[in-house]
Amino acid sequence: MSKNKIKKSLVLALAVVAAAGCANAKTEPNRQENAGTAGSQGASPSQTVSANIEPEKGASLLIWESDGNERAFLQEVGKQFESVYGVKVKVEVVPSIDTVGKLMTDGPAGLGADVFSSPHDAIGKAVSAGLILPNDRTQSDMADNVMPSVAQAITYKDVLYGYPMSADTYALYYNRKLMPKEPTTFDEVLAFGRDFTDPAAKKYGLAWDVAQIYQAHAFIAGYGGYIFGEDGTNPDDIGLNGEGALEGMQFARSLKALFPLNTADINNNVISGLFQEGRAAMMIDGTWQMANLRQAGVDFGVVQLPLLPNGKHPQSLISVRSLFVNSYTKYPNAAKLFAELATNRDNAKLRYEMTAQLPTRRDLVSDSSIMADPNVSSFLAQLQNATPLPVIPETSTLWVPSYAALSVIWNDDRADIKKTLDNMVSQMRTAMKTGG
Repeated sequence: MSKNKIKKSLVLALAVVAAAGCANAKTEPNRQENAGTAGSQGASPSQTVSANIEPEKGASLLIWESDGNERAFLQEVGKQFESVYGVKVKVEVVPSIDTVGKLMTDGPAGLGADVFSSPHDAIGKAVSAGLILPNDRTQSDMADNVMPSVAQAITYKDVLYGYPMSADTYALYYNRKLMPKEPTTFDEVLAFGRDFTDPAAKKYGLAWDVAQIYQAHAFIAGYGGYIFGEDGTNPDDIGLNGEGALEGMQFARSLKALFPLNTADINNNVISGLFQEGRAAMMIDGTWQMANLRQAGVDFGVVQLPLLPNGKHPQSLISVRSLFVNSYTKYPNAAKLFAELATNRDNAKLRYEMTAQLPTRRDLVSDSSIMADPNVSSFLAQLQNATPLPVIPETSTLWVPSYAALSVIWNDDRADIKKTLDNMVSQMRTAMKTGG
């Protein structure tokens, strides 16, 4: 997406939520936003939030988040919040991928979390069901400090909803012992990989999840294809069987020379296992693999996805994990303040330190403690060439047909790529009409 389109989308989003904020301001004290630290004097910088609302009397908050370091982080924010406002915070374990589904029943019944974590692609479903409130708190901060692709990801129908915590995308891992020089182009990847690959010895140049559109998108979009038109908002315009998508999949299939396995034999465990054992010189994967590889003692490096033969950058998909405010909450002020506190600059840095997940803020990109790790900086560079997964509900029709189509294209060298992509798009359109 062009920078102008990103800017236009964000401006429209901010205008809408600003209007909502003005409406709310009629019943609130007229204080300057970001005027200072809310709550008691002496609060640390990490406890700084906008000061023009206060939590409701008697408020307490329930938060849903996945278990592990992500939950530990929000528990830490909960301690900050209680220290400043005297509001009790309980963080309950609900996997972030399940929160919107759980809220479908728990929200209207008054049992749902006040604030919950979710990947951004659930926004369309949540908004359609009336489950989340717009983000009318941090729009100015986001315009100044958050990556544009992240802002786009949490905007739906020109309204900003999420409070972004982290971004996930994928890049190229390479084994330093096998490849002393980092690859910068896919021509280099192919040249090295053809020499290294030896199926009889179970050695492969490049391992990746070939039938998942999440990764194949990088090649499709790198040649001009797209999922939905108008920056992922128009389900009537599917760009997965046009000329760009065809060229992208032709190139993707050429990579089978480096990974000659059928899709039935490829999964995340196989890919990571091959790389850890030194039987895959390179792999395409996300940030979550870095901790596993360090623990396994692998000498690895990460680079952003190398340039394609057409000279373009592959366009990976980005998934943004955000906090959202439940529209059924009894304490919307407290809930918004908590989400705002959890995603300010200091807590964004704290979350990175606790979870090692990519921060979404541009004002952390130059932070020495983050950029000291060249692998992290490579992922952040890839984020600059990433496209948000569309948030419209029609995105749910993508996964099953695309897996089937990409499997056919990869497994059968004789398969007609154009006809296979046409069939995939036809299945998506049928599913949209039937609600399947």
